[in-house]
Amino acid sequence: MLAEFDIYAYLVSRSDMVFFDDEAEVAADQMNEMLHYVATYMEEDDSLEQLEEVIRRTLFEWIENDELLEIDSDDMQTYILEQLADVRQQELDDDE
Repeated sequence: MLAEFDIYAYLVSRSDMVFFDDEAEVAADQMNEMLHYVATYMEEDDSLEQLEEVIRRTLFEWIENDELLEIDSDDMQTYILEQLADVRQQELDDDE
């Protein structure tokens, strides 16, 4: 599974972050840092669908959220770890 997943396909650019106007570059850097944590904390058993769901949730939650400019790395990591845990649990619940 790990060989199939390429985080670089999901990263954003400044033009994706136009909501932030003059801070678009900073917002893109923040978003990309958060997305990189998906790759950092993914596990071998995670499916591509699970990882894409975490990315979808992350983009949905943060792409136009002013707090993105202020969130620190620890909070980003916590958010991603919580999302990964949630999609893993959903997978287990669906299997039951």
